[in-house]
Amino acid sequence: MIDALRGNSTMQLSEDGLSWIASSINITCFCGFAVVAIVTEILGRRKALILLNIPVLCCWIMVYFAQNITTLLFSRVIMGVSYGGVLMLTYICVGEYASPNIRSLCLNLIGCVGTLIGSSLGHILSLLIPWREVALLGIIPTCLAIVIPCFWVESPFWLASKGRFDECTDAFKALHISTDVTKKELALIIANERRNQTKYSSNTHVLKLIITKVSIAIKERYFWKISILNTVINIYRIAGGRILFTTLALTILKDITGDSNILKHTILVDGFCILGALISCILVKKFKMRSLLFSSGILANIILIVLASVLYYRPVQDDIYVWIKVSLLALYFIIMIAGPYAVLETLLIEINPLDIKAFFIFFFGAIIGVAQFLAVKLMTNMVNLIGYHGIFFLNAIIIFICMTYIWYYLPETKGKSLEEIQCYFKNESVLEGVYENCEQCNVLLDSVKKKCPHII
Repeated sequence: MIDALRGNSTMQLSEDGLSWIASSINITCFCGFAVVAIVTEILGRRKALILLNIPVLCCWIMVYFAQNITTLLFSRVIMGVSYGGVLMLTYICVGEYASPNIRSLCLNLIGCVGTLIGSSLGHILSLLIPWREVALLGIIPTCLAIVIPCFWVESPFWLASKGRFDECTDAFKALHISTDVTKKELALIIANERRNQTKYSSNTHVLKLIITKVSIAIKERYFWKISILNTVINIYRIAGGRILFTTLALTILKDITGDSNILKHTILVDGFCILGALISCILVKKFKMRSLLFSSGILANIILIVLASVLYYRPVQDDIYVWIKVSLLALYFIIMIAGPYAVLETLLIEINPLDIKAFFIFFFGAIIGVAQFLAVKLMTNMVNLIGYHGIFFLNAIIIFICMTYIWYYLPETKGKSLEEIQCYFKNESVLEGVYENCEQCNVLLDSVKKKCPHII
């Protein structure tokens, strides 16, 4: 709705004011990460998700009735805090509720397909109907997000962390088909949490418990390996441009095409984005994570460089070159979303330290939230300084650097449980595709060649 506000005569918003409205939600999201770290520890995943969605509903109503920039900015602050928590909690729930073999597919349906359909509807509706009515329509999915979790079971991981092992078993069985693999996974969850109960038994206060867990984790080498990898993955996501594009799509397309009538261009690019998200559901099921990330990532980056070159050498808004530019942008996003984004969204959930997942997401979410805020807030200044071609060239360089680091330090995670992935970062040992952690007796394995002296 940012582009629609640009032509609003009653509010008379400046470009600086519009950039604050567009970017403020990114920097306030990390407050939501802090809220979710505490609320979900106390209430669990299900109740926390319901509670955090209520302010989001209120924000859409505020936007609908807003008459000045102060109200709009205030709604963005509340939305950032609430939806920041909702977003992270949603990803946490998928990681904890879904089986390893369908986890990447579920995360992709939520993180790519669902998000892009929502943003595309926002882009198209903002071109067709008044922006206040677009805000009013935002109430519908928010109400669904409040009602649907009422019918969930609680997360088995959270129940186990509270020592409610019988309830954990019932919830896990409700979510998974009973096989030898799922029985081992359940046994592993309970064994890990029994050990944690002993480790943290003296700390009954929630805040003191979180501080104790964090102080233990930051002394471990694996924590910093995961932290650096998490940061690099997030930088890759920001440089990929999806967040920037979904926020300022209409403005970017108008600048690139030099035309105010961009409905066809918007449908083309957004349609390709959704198509890429749908294709990614097939790709993440058929290919390994590493293979998909690097093959599609390199191809997408080459297209981004070609697009930047066309923008640089053909700045004139000729009909043929306009469609070439829009088509290259659409092709870039279809490949980027079908491959790299599908993998990166999944990895951000899979590589978190299990003991301090909520805190980890809050701390590094705050850093990345600031980076996303700066990317959107400074977009106008960067366009004036180096142009869209300069921005795309810069993003391509950053992506290549991130891919180089990920190549050396990212393990294959497809089909692995969250405990197995964490064991890899702790021990960096792999046996027949399964991560082993004999030192702490975390994993029960039937096919390990070297027998563990502490069988669970």
